[in-house]
Amino acid sequence: MKKLLFTLTILLLFSCNKAKESAQDAITGTIEETIENKTGTQVELPDADEMDNNAAYITYKSESKNYLDGKEKMQASVIFQKDNDGLSIALQGVGEGGKSFLATLSHVPENFKLPLKGKFAVNNRYDGKNASAVIMFMNVTDNGMMTSELPYEGEISITKLSKDSIEFEINGKGGDASDAESPSNWKAISGSGKMISPIIMSYGIDKNNVLK
Repeated sequence: MKKLLFTLTILLLFSCNKAKESAQDAITGTIEETIENKTGTQVELPDADEMDNNAAYITYKSESKNYLDGKEKMQASVIFQKDNDGLSIALQGVGEGGKSFLATLSHVPENFKLPLKGKFAVNNRYDGKNASAVIMFMNVTDNGMMTSELPYEGEISITKLSKDSIEFEINGKGGDASDAESPSNWKAISGSGKMISPIIMSYGIDKNNVLK
């Protein structure tokens, strides 16, 4: 946990400073090296002249609510992690207005090919065969925190996964937490996303073995 908090603190400081001075370019490599030495985490930060291009444009909606319309430019980051449970991939978009989106795929085979599909299930159950997936959306305002309906069946499909661009689509059914065991109440949930020049973090695996 301390390693993760240190990494996220450094990334937050970096994302808040988009100055294009040559000094920023000069220290980018030092920041990456510091994170890797302190946490063992492989990190790739966009150069200063690329940070303005860092973006996530995400749509996410159900039949009754539109959570993200794809118009807001969010900060894009991706995390690869390999542990005893296998490989996981997390895609995150964070907006300035308090909205955040996170899609996580677990139990991903290391030799996967695109499109990579992750299956939604109640309680994120792993079927022993397909990568499992979960979606989280939050909107923090002065009035508190709002979460979205969750998909309980269907899939997320990652169609592009490169250093420069990541694309995905969501097609599923779900509802509020209280509807998890009531499939008759589930409604269509859909979305899509494109991430440009994302911040890349990698734990326990070389990012180049995951990027396609």
